[in-house]
Amino acid sequence: MRRALLALVPTAVAALLLAGCTGAADDAAAGAPPAAASASADERAPGSARAATSVMAEHTVETPHGGGDHRGGEVTVTLRAVEVSGGTMTVRWALRWDDDAAEADAGISYYDMGVQPVTTVTDGTSLRAYRPFCTEGSWQPGDEVGIAERAALQMRCEESMLVSPLEDIFFQFPNHGTVEGWSLLPAPEKRVETVDVLPLEGLPAFTGVEVAYPDGDA
Repeated sequence: MRRALLALVPTAVAALLLAGCTGAADDAAAGAPPAAASASADERAPGSARAATSVMAEHTVETPHGGGDHRGGEVTVTLRAVEVSGGTMTVRWALRWDDDAAEADAGISYYDMGVQPVTTVTDGTSLRAYRPFCTEGSWQPGDEVGIAERAALQMRCEESMLVSPLEDIFFQFPNHGTVEGWSLLPAPEKRVETVDVLPLEGLPAFTGVEVAYPDGDA
């Protein structure tokens, strides 16, 4: 059972435009994202090891219940970094599941939580939303595409996003373990200092997040 298709434009902001990938070959060649930078200015050099432990913001919520078995405990999502370099924007985040009542070797999937690994970065100034590159399909098929084909292209895009981890049923977040994740998105069209970040649909968003530019104004 696949996750439901996502709305292209949030209903609360009808004018919001969506930027993403059309499945071009160079997107597939992008591979893993560039190393993210930490939040402080002196740690923004590419490859900074501190990005893996930095905490820009964090939310802890009761474990949501999705389509799988009901799980207890809490889920903590941590925002590590938002970095723009060249034509790409990397969002680094981490997810931890803690349930003292569950077995030590228990795990939980996106499907169990009803969470979708779709990252959305919103620039509220220009009213543009950015989603991950995909190697197939498109977030925004052309107007000439019919309804059925549009849905198929969007599904293919969602299934081929440059996001890790991406698999939504068999990949398990371990009990009392932290999994580091990342998403690779198009860079904003204009330089922005802060954005709103939704690392995973179904979990809380972060607002007013500082964007790091390791390459300066170049």
